[in-house]
Amino acid sequence: MELLDITLSDALAYNAKHYRDNTAYIFEDTVYTWGATEAITDRMASMMLQSGIRKGSRLGLWSVNTVALAFTLYAAMKVGAVPVIFNYSYKELELGSVLAYSDIQFMFYGSSTGSLSYPDILARVKEKAPSLQACWDMEALLREEETRFLEGTAMEDKAREELNRAKAAVKSGDTACMLFTSGTTKRPKGVLLSHHGVLNNAREISALMHWDREQDRLLSAMPIFHCSGMTCGLMLGVVMGMTVVLMRTFKAEQAMELIQRYRCTAFNVVPSMILQIIQHPRFGQYDLSSWRSGTASGSGITAERYEAIMEKLNVPYLQMAYGQTETSPLITFSKYEDDAHTKATTIGVPIPNMEVRVWNENEGREAEVNEVGELQARGFCVMQGYYKLEEENRKKFWGDGWMRTGDLGFRDEAGYFHFTSRMSDMIIRGGENIAPAEIECVIRNASSDIRETKVIGLEVNTAIQEEIVAFVQAAPGVQLDGKMISGYVKQHLASFKAPKYVWQLEEFPVTGSGKIDQKALKLIAMEKFALEVEGGMASPDSPAHIPYAVGKPESDTKRGKYL
Repeated sequence: MELLDITLSDALAYNAKHYRDNTAYIFEDTVYTWGATEAITDRMASMMLQSGIRKGSRLGLWSVNTVALAFTLYAAMKVGAVPVIFNYSYKELELGSVLAYSDIQFMFYGSSTGSLSYPDILARVKEKAPSLQACWDMEALLREEETRFLEGTAMEDKAREELNRAKAAVKSGDTACMLFTSGTTKRPKGVLLSHHGVLNNAREISALMHWDREQDRLLSAMPIFHCSGMTCGLMLGVVMGMTVVLMRTFKAEQAMELIQRYRCTAFNVVPSMILQIIQHPRFGQYDLSSWRSGTASGSGITAERYEAIMEKLNVPYLQMAYGQTETSPLITFSKYEDDAHTKATTIGVPIPNMEVRVWNENEGREAEVNEVGELQARGFCVMQGYYKLEEENRKKFWGDGWMRTGDLGFRDEAGYFHFTSRMSDMIIRGGENIAPAEIECVIRNASSDIRETKVIGLEVNTAIQEEIVAFVQAAPGVQLDGKMISGYVKQHLASFKAPKYVWQLEEFPVTGSGKIDQKALKLIAMEKFALEVEGGMASPDSPAHIPYAVGKPESDTKRGKYL
């Protein structure tokens, strides 16, 4: 597919012209057409211009998934501002840190998870954000502009002319937004993505999925502050003119109910979402027969479990993919005709117009077939860079345009790529390099009661370097057998890969970008080791259970109208 030099504004204008009365979004019983989407976001963009927001202005957006968040994002992108989307679970310390780092000038907040008061938090952190000039409630802004649209109030000629000039000044290569990714730095890194990269990545994905504007309807539940939620949710709908059913936050039963009610044909997921659906007590009571396709990415899953899931779900085109925020996000994809085993055991092949290679850094060459090395990418959807992190950018990019992903993998004889682990996750034990992802995939298959697992290395014995620690999360009320899990790994992998310690968590700690927080896990492991081994409370060979609880978000609801 030929890449297009378009902006978000171009794509929305095209949809409004050609599919004006077609449904663009369905959100909690409110329907928005493409015509309404274009008109309302134009009005919101005009309000931004009147408030001093210009091309290059830095806007903070803070909300769960709502149409208000989507429309505020679109309005900002129309005028060339740089919207910075925050994790809706941020609390005072986290928000203050990223506000200051991002140089936010204007803030738009919306609906929270229900446990947080965004205005109160903003009032307390304002002193930590010297660039912050003003804050608005995006829900109130949307309601105001919806009312004007429904009343037929026309934009003034002067305001329309100003908006048209602002739109014309935005180019495809300009920064469209900034999203956050966790990593080795103290706080999340801001990833700058272009209109060209995000929109064309969405176009390539839609083509690979064989989606049709008239026949398909997408359920979007992944957080918009993640690139998977923004590109593979919002932007995919925009570039196709396809209807998107938007969820505030993912809940398994609500997702099944929405698929049934709106006959959704497409649903992009991470494996944990699929597992929550098929393990829900009411799975089988909803008609999910319309769900035919989607992308699956984000974490490892065994071939056996994937095939079992596919048998239960009967979703023939659930395609595996690989990417990261820095690549807008997806750069490898299953072939449409691939069987379940191929999808479960590989991350697919490079998407069109992108180059992916495996690099042997020690020898300074491209890796041979089946040789593990670093996955690297070059092409249209690679990020512009990390915001204000020049040293990180120098480490990330090579002079010939290749971007280092920090992930390890290999390419097989058929040209398919395989993910093995993140470079920073590698465990070194007795001189052996051990990939945690390989062990995690086996553990997930050890018991149907296992909901999540993470394997880390713990430096407790200098003679062998690191011991292997497995953290597991079980279904509610289930106590897992650590010795059984360790023994199961020994049955399927080399004995030195079996975890020495298996500790059960009620919930996993997560980073600001929603990923499992490995630094926090290492601290928990060190504390448990000190208490149970050095303190004589337990033998090193005795797997233990420890509770670790974090807050669980709640969603609120809103009913609406047809727009």
